[in-house]
Amino acid sequence: MKFIKLQLLIIALLVFVSTSAFAALTYDASINTSSISGQQGYLYMQYNPFNTTVASTATVSNFATNGVLGAQDTVDVVNGSAVTGTLPGPVVFANTNGINDYLQAITFGNSMSFALSFLNTQPFVSSASLGSSDFSLGLFSDALGNDPLLTTTGTVLTVSLVDNGTIVTPIPAAFWLLGSGLTGLGVIRRKKQK
Repeated sequence: MKFIKLQLLIIALLVFVSTSAFAALTYDASINTSSISGQQGYLYMQYNPFNTTVASTATVSNFATNGVLGAQDTVDVVNGSAVTGTLPGPVVFANTNGINDYLQAITFGNSMSFALSFLNTQPFVSSASLGSSDFSLGLFSDALGNDPLLTTTGTVLTVSLVDNGTIVTPIPAAFWLLGSGLTGLGVIRRKKQK
C-alpha cells in the first residue's frame, strides 16, 4: 500500500513539475499617471528577447485606462514587424527580431493597467552574465522618445528574465515589512511559550 502511495506521489509531482515548467509567466502592471493626466503623449513598449532562435512571445492584454487611446504609430518604431495587435486589445511581441516595439498615442488619464505574459522564454543558459529577455514600457510626450514623462528616461516599467530563468524585478518594501512583522510575531509567540 505504501508503494502505491509513493508511486502516486511521484506521478503527481511529475505532473506538477511538467505543467509548471511550461506555464506562461504573467505579471499584472498598474501605472499611476495622475501627474500627467490630460497630457497627450505616447506609450512605447519594447520586447528584446535573449534568444531569437527559439520562438517566444511577450503579450500585453487586458489593457485598461481612464485616458483616451489615439492611433498606433507604425512609422516611428524601430522594427514593428514582429508585433501584432492594437491596444486596448492584445498586443503580441514575437522574438523574430532583436528589437520588437510598439508605439501608441494616448491622452493620459489617472492610471493604466495591463497583464504581461511571457511564453516560452527558454532555453536559458546557466550564467546570468550572458543576457536576458526584457520587456519595458516608456511614456513620452513625443513619438521619437526625446521628451520622457514621469521618469528621467521615460521608462516606467521593466521586467527582465535573466538567462538562467531568474526573474529580476524589484521587491516591494511592503514584502520586507511583512517578513519582519511575521518574524516579530514568531519571537513573541516563542517568548509566551516559555
